[in-house]
Amino acid sequence: MFTAARLAVFVDGCFWHACPDHATQPASNAAWWREKLATNVARDRDTDARLTAQGWEVLRFWEHADMRAAAGLVEDAWRRRRAGLSSSGSPSTRPAPGEPAT
Repeated sequence: MFTAARLAVFVDGCFWHACPDHATQPASNAAWWREKLATNVARDRDTDARLTAQGWEVLRFWEHADMRAAAGLVEDAWRRRRAGLSSSGSPSTRPAPGEPAT
């Protein structure tokens, strides 16, 4: 969290946040885990929406992302927000599988 810039940055784990490329589903107690992981994803979307509604920019990255590239995107967003330039108004979420980060 960069509070002065109202910038929230999350690095989501593939298992806990259901990465479309690397998520796994436990075989034991499968129904419980399916619901648990779906709840985590729903909470992520709710968090994004709540922060965005309060004027925050949200950046999310998968744990397997290139963290140098992610850091560059965070720095760009931080500089833009500190300079007073508005963001698009929607959360900057991780790209769909196979799409490059922008």
